[in-house]
Amino acid sequence: MEAPAKPETPEWLQEKRKHVGDLEKSVEDMQKEIQLKRAAKTRQRAKEDICFWMDNAIFPFLEGVAEGFNEPLLDGIRRLIRENKNPFRPRENWDRTKETNFVLSGFLSQPQTQLLQAMAKPFLKMKSEWLLKEASWIREEILKEEYPDFYGAIMSTTGGQEWLDTLITDVTKMLRRLIQ
Repeated sequence: MEAPAKPETPEWLQEKRKHVGDLEKSVEDMQKEIQLKRAAKTRQRAKEDICFWMDNAIFPFLEGVAEGFNEPLLDGIRRLIRENKNPFRPRENWDRTKETNFVLSGFLSQPQTQLLQAMAKPFLKMKSEWLLKEASWIREEILKEEYPDFYGAIMSTTGGQEWLDTLITDVTKMLRRLIQ
């Protein structure tokens, strides 16, 4: 016994199904576009925040360290890299972490930093793995574009990239402690 033949789907129903499929595809495309725009905004906001921190906290502190060596900033940074010194990490016979903590605490106590601190909290709560992954973005996108002299001094010095990645991680750890 043969199965009865299926009735043919009316043309209007086929058109409706096609239209629904097109709408679903359109919604998926819009969701992807929104995610890309959101990611771009997040990156731009992160870039602005990082530049603010560099200009108002990190560079002034590194300039102070360089002045301690009686050297300009870039020469002082090269010296820190060569000697494997990081002002955010203690080392035998050289520990600037108390001074670093004092300077950053003073900076963070200023009223104009309160909004930035609120914006920075989500970034600071991210895991260290994320920061290590993003260290290359910070180095290659932000520092290379916004601070080319600083980038050049670091990257032209042997061990500079590793020193900078460690510095980024250590700065974040210290800020996480101070802002929480």
